[in-house]
Amino acid sequence: MPVTWLHISDLHVRGGDSYDRDVVFRALVRSVKRFHERGRSPDLVFATGDIAYSGKPDEYVAATAFFDQLLEAAGLGRRQLYVVPGNHDVDRNAGRFLVRELKSRGDADDYFHPDTPKLHLTQKLGSFLRWHQSYFEGIRAVPENSTCGPVELVRVRERRLGILPINTALFSQDDSDHERLAVGRRCLDAALGELNRLGADLKIALMHHPLQDLSVLERQHIRAGLVDHLDLILTGHLHEAGFQAVGMWTGRNLYCAAGATYQTRDWPNTAYYGTSDGDHVTIFPIRYEDQPREVWTVDPSQFPEARGHEASFPVPCDPNFRSFRILGYDAQPAKRMHNAAPKSSAKVVKTRKKRRGN
Repeated sequence: MPVTWLHISDLHVRGGDSYDRDVVFRALVRSVKRFHERGRSPDLVFATGDIAYSGKPDEYVAATAFFDQLLEAAGLGRRQLYVVPGNHDVDRNAGRFLVRELKSRGDADDYFHPDTPKLHLTQKLGSFLRWHQSYFEGIRAVPENSTCGPVELVRVRERRLGILPINTALFSQDDSDHERLAVGRRCLDAALGELNRLGADLKIALMHHPLQDLSVLERQHIRAGLVDHLDLILTGHLHEAGFQAVGMWTGRNLYCAAGATYQTRDWPNTAYYGTSDGDHVTIFPIRYEDQPREVWTVDPSQFPEARGHEASFPVPCDPNFRSFRILGYDAQPAKRMHNAAPKSSAKVVKTRKKRRGN
């Protein structure tokens, strides 16, 4: 039986006048309800970071109201929602006097020891952490001694999904985060061991930043761990309105970037539905339209030649499978997209960026 999820990201909930954001969020809730009533009903919702704008407690109060409304429209509860933080969930003031980045692999191994206090999490991401522990009380909790987890096995009808949240935002601090972030090899190694013991049919990682933002001290190892053990990697941060299929690399992953769910009504706001059915995943992209009526509807620009403007990509458990990756992994020009497993590069749709360090 197929499993469907709704992937949103980069909500950028901030204080002050909320009218512009409320217009977009209300339209998304209405559209998700309409899709649900017409048979496109998600089993899970994934939110890959930047829930807030500056990591302040009042921003999560507004986020709570939105998530509750979205879940109700989708016919789901909080147990079916998974959230990881992004760089906008960091309180920069709280991080001013903490170590900016790790200088060696030895430092990283020491810092990510499970017994070492993670001040970058409990201080810089303190508001996110407290909100998450409260919002999901009795369901799941963010570990305070690791960037990875909690690893969870989810049963959706006959399918067994392994979910791995990854916190890439611990060392986020300013607009020069590129290649200075860290997940921690020992954190990921432990989480992958736990994930593999679950016996899941489909293994999904959630993270905010793309891999190229990680420090060179660990980036290759983190990438190899994900390629070797995960089926899907869901990300945010880039504010891209869609996906990029690139010229076939060795690996078996499908990398999916949701774009930004909200970056004002003057910029593209996007999300997508993904459906896993056997050995392939079908992507149904949606976007916000402001005129003549506020509505989220199918985004025909992503797969313009595909029937129904949705496209399917193979995700077999086969080491010879070649990857579908997000923008930045391949410089080859886009060539074509069709409604079956892609054999060449696909059209890339970029959006301009208006943000605080993404």
